[in-house]
Amino acid sequence: MAPDLPDKLLGIDIDGDDRAQQRSDESDDEEDLVRLVLFTVGEHRLAVPVDEVRTTTDLPDELTSVPRTPPAVEGVTDLRGEITAVIDPSVHFPTDEHGAGAGGEQLLVFDRGADDQSAAIRVDEVLDVESVPERNLLEADDVASRDFETDLLEHPLVSVLAEQERRPTQRIGETVVSPTGGAAAADSVGESDAASADATDAAPQDEPVVVELTPVVDVDTLLLAAGPRS
Repeated sequence: MAPDLPDKLLGIDIDGDDRAQQRSDESDDEEDLVRLVLFTVGEHRLAVPVDEVRTTTDLPDELTSVPRTPPAVEGVTDLRGEITAVIDPSVHFPTDEHGAGAGGEQLLVFDRGADDQSAAIRVDEVLDVESVPERNLLEADDVASRDFETDLLEHPLVSVLAEQERRPTQRIGETVVSPTGGAAAADSVGESDAASADATDAAPQDEPVVVELTPVVDVDTLLLAAGPRS
């Protein structure tokens, strides 16, 4: 079932992602791509396949606790008429109490079968929906052959690592506009633009490439570990 994600996921243009995927398809000779939803839990940056996600929503103000449930189950809530178990993934991915959580807590609602318990995980922030070539989903042997650390794959809920290459963005210069305006301000803007252009021309063309490895969580294993049952 296709995910019922909003047209803009936290300001991210899904249609734009589709166009980027189309361009990537053409450049990679129709290589198979896997779409991932990237999110944060404290200082952890994680991902799940987009096909496992039904939608995202804000965390409700209150959850109803259920006695004798596993520690990872915070409680249940009514989402669109379905009683949905809310899972705290920090039980399995412990976070620093002063970690990098953005404070904008959300629910990532999983796409479950009609006979299964509806479930969602509580995340700090949904970052993006990205397309990753299937060859960049690394298992243990792939990671070892590239001299990457294998610790992330030792986590029982992590199935593969998504390898992504990024070029860091560097701000070369800024244009400063005087609040008083006038000819002096125009001269200042012109000088600033010229300096910015010179700095841009002088910038190195070959920027270093940063390789990011994002753990991809196996949703079925996560739900089994958390305790929701059919």
